[in-house]
Amino acid sequence: MVTRKIPRVQEIALPILRDGLPGVLVTSWGPDILDRQFPWVNIRRLGGLPVDVDLLDRAVVEVTAYTDTNLIDCENLLLDARQVLWNAWKNQVVVPDKGSISSYFETLGPTQFDSPYDDTWRVQYLVQLGLRPIRN
Repeated sequence: MVTRKIPRVQEIALPILRDGLPGVLVTSWGPDILDRQFPWVNIRRLGGLPVDVDLLDRAVVEVTAYTDTNLIDCENLLLDARQVLWNAWKNQVVVPDKGSISSYFETLGPTQFDSPYDDTWRVQYLVQLGLRPIRN
């Protein structure tokens, strides 16, 4: 049986964002239309490379904010999500039984895109997060 030490980026980022953004839907996959609610933040791993498959992964993550109000609210939501992840790195927040963010490097700053959902706004950024497992 394979014993993997490095957690998936979602196992670190989702609990951090959910804790830091109360009242916001935080997902790693777009919910069905009946379950979709706004405001909403979605994260998705786009790539990245491990430095050491047991000790350090560097995941490139797309963080996307959606709102159904206006562009300013959407930009603010994304900036809040960015701040939550930044603070988790700066304060070395540990997600129990998973690990922590050991580095933070933005590869694309906040950018507005067309939203695929009617009457909504979409802003996203890309960040490389270093991920470390919990210490045994």
